[in-house]
Amino acid sequence: MGILSKAFVETVSYMPESVVWRFARRYIAGTEICDGLKVRSDLYSRGMLNTMDILGEDIEDLEQINIINRLYCELVSEMHSSQIPGNISIKLTQFGLRADPVNLFSRVRELTEYAGEHGIFLRIDMEDATTTSTTLDLYNVLRQDGHKVGAVLQAYLKRSQEDVIELSKNAPSNIRICKGIYKESPDIAFQNPDDIRDNFINILGLLFDMNSYPAIATHDPILIKRSLEEIKQRRLSPEQYEFQMLHGVGFNLRKMLLDEGHPLRIYIPFGKAWRAYSLRRFRENPKLAFYVLKNIVSIG
Repeated sequence: MGILSKAFVETVSYMPESVVWRFARRYIAGTEICDGLKVRSDLYSRGMLNTMDILGEDIEDLEQINIINRLYCELVSEMHSSQIPGNISIKLTQFGLRADPVNLFSRVRELTEYAGEHGIFLRIDMEDATTTSTTLDLYNVLRQDGHKVGAVLQAYLKRSQEDVIELSKNAPSNIRICKGIYKESPDIAFQNPDDIRDNFINILGLLFDMNSYPAIATHDPILIKRSLEEIKQRRLSPEQYEFQMLHGVGFNLRKMLLDEGHPLRIYIPFGKAWRAYSLRRFRENPKLAFYVLKNIVSIG
């Protein structure tokens, strides 16, 4: 089924939006801010933290960049009004990293300040390896200016352990660790799953060593088990870390972590750019595409 599933991914990508949406909605809160806030409220009532993400990346049109900026400000205001604690996550290519790099920093700084004024923590998501240095540089500048912000490191990148050391040199960092999903060259990225897992745990250990706050973002049962062993061995309290998962994924793992008293934050994506995000989820787990087609055939 694995080979067939991979082949089906491309088939799914050509299907009408109405068909793809029936299956994508498991991973997407909806297309509007109100949709994301509804999911957020439900998760919070069940003991889960949240980070809100407006979908879209590699935006080239300046008007669209300004629209995303305004939407994030509206989202921050709505989150603040709800009195439910939460974070926001942004991508720099939404804010002009490629289209308008001259004004990138001012846009992100203004949103960071606005979010901070409303008690909302902002994390800068990581994208492909061409953006890594710029993303971490901007994160450092914001921290030096006194803003409470977070960044992301990808365990498949060979540079990430050095990045941890550099980022935590002057002050503890708030870092989400994930495996990494972009296709990168073997020159700069581990390709073997076990090597990626080992680097993930090494990064986690470094963050703990430097009194930084790691957000352990994975649905990999092996990595979760190894992370829990690291936490237990160090006798850490739940205030010193958190786990993170995507909306619509890992329900059994969620329950296990919550039952054991570990903090868990759910990444809640929403917005009109849901199709590209959903197809990427299918590519990460090609079996999902197989189930999409299987259900369509059954319905037919």
